[in-house]
Amino acid sequence: GTSTFMEALAANGTTNIQTSVTGVTASKRRFLDDRRDQPFDKRLRFSVRQTESAYRYRDIVVRKQDGFTHILLSTKSSENNSLNPEVMKEVQSALNTAAAEDSKLVLFSAVGSIFCCGLDFIYFIRRLTDDRKKESTKMAEAIRNFVNTFIQFKKPIIVAVNGPAIGLGASILPLCDVVWANEKAWFQTPYTTFGQSPDGCSSLTFPRIMGLAS
Repeated sequence: GTSTFMEALAANGTTNIQTSVTGVTASKRRFLDDRRDQPFDKRLRFSVRQTESAYRYRDIVVRKQDGFTHILLSTKSSENNSLNPEVMKEVQSALNTAAAEDSKLVLFSAVGSIFCCGLDFIYFIRRLTDDRKKESTKMAEAIRNFVNTFIQFKKPIIVAVNGPAIGLGASILPLCDVVWANEKAWFQTPYTTFGQSPDGCSSLTFPRIMGLAS
């Protein structure tokens, strides 16, 4: 099982492990503009979904490996592995299944050059056109349930970060057990830039990890 696990990590470009990423100064807005010139390679999604042992979902790929479950973000309902309620529900479903099976741990990663761009703001904004209070409550509940699934998961969660992790894509990382990042990974939480409250328990976990001053 160990060799298969390391092969899965290597496939996500995490053989060179970095324990920290510094010098990140670009804002999320600039990144969102720049990424339009880097279209997602759909061949990667097609290739990873052809594995016979993969469970079929819409926005993720789940592979049952020898001794562990591999969950990969590969979103169709959002761009660049962003999180909307559909994506979050599939991740929750996969984690709940892994919790009930004989898997000893979960490996969580992503297809493509981007790990996770956080919440899919376009999805949420479109649904605020009608009943803002009702839709806002539904959004908050979806995010809360998603985060609680990571908190309550009793088996180890190993994360392989292969590229940018932004917003909720970064704030859920401290809720996991081990995070491995390659040289292309960087992390950003632009909450103040967008007038957004910190999510994923980051107002608690980040000070504990990095210190209150940071």
